[in-house]
Amino acid sequence: MSIRFAPAVMSLFGLSLAWRTVPDLAGWSGPWDGLMSIGVVLIGLIILGSMTVHLASRGVLMQVLNDPQLKVLPACLTVSLMLLSALLAPHMPELARILIWTASIAHFVLLIWLINGWFRGGNSLEAVSPVWFIPVVGNVVIPVGAMATNEVMLAWFGFSVGISLWLMLSPVVFLRLVHGKPMATEQEASQIILIAPPAIGSVSWSLIGAEMGPLPGIILMSVAFFLLLALLPLIWRIFSRSFVPPNWAFGFPLAALSTCLAIHGVLLDREILMIASVSILLFVTVIVGWLLLGSARILVKT
Repeated sequence: MSIRFAPAVMSLFGLSLAWRTVPDLAGWSGPWDGLMSIGVVLIGLIILGSMTVHLASRGVLMQVLNDPQLKVLPACLTVSLMLLSALLAPHMPELARILIWTASIAHFVLLIWLINGWFRGGNSLEAVSPVWFIPVVGNVVIPVGAMATNEVMLAWFGFSVGISLWLMLSPVVFLRLVHGKPMATEQEASQIILIAPPAIGSVSWSLIGAEMGPLPGIILMSVAFFLLLALLPLIWRIFSRSFVPPNWAFGFPLAALSTCLAIHGVLLDREILMIASVSILLFVTVIVGWLLLGSARILVKT
């Protein structure tokens, strides 16, 4: 399976974590949400395995790493492994610990390589994309797996690097979106990734910084929710068109937003946040079903 579907794995694992977390916090967990979580993980593992086999060819891997648009997508796989470590932690803690360290180190190496390439200059404004947030801010996902395996220092390191780089990259991405040429129709869905950094940052803060107060997490959650409201017209446009692989950008940001709303619904004792969380979870589940069907049609045709 092509690397273009890499965001699918991240979205599926993120949705699985949301189904494991939100129903429990909302107080309506049952066997069916566990089955939903397991089912989504299994689909994600199948796609991950297929993609790994595809990338095992040196020619394919070099083609991906030399393509200015595709070379950021392997970061989706390292982030997916971080999420998988959190899913495995309650059942296989030692494997989860190995996985979070492996994924984090691989992600750091990939990010350093990408940053060195960007620092050589020569990148046009149109080459910048919200997809750049995946390798740059993917470090914010590290606490999700690291705290589940009690790797506190790793969690803080990943969170600190990720949030700092998010603040640095955000002006560049907004400059591109505001002053650059309109994004290609096929790539327009990547704008939904703007929601992911503050949403998953809010989740990570609740895991590592709760003792210092919920305010940073609340601020990040509020930013993520506002961006969702701002991007509602985009969501309508995307789903009135035919499916394209970049539409998988929708899955992870919305799953992360659902999770952070549920967490803060409990912390702040606000039912409205829980209602919003459950609504978004059900919405993103329907979206992922549509994305799976669209992906299946493309794969059958090829």
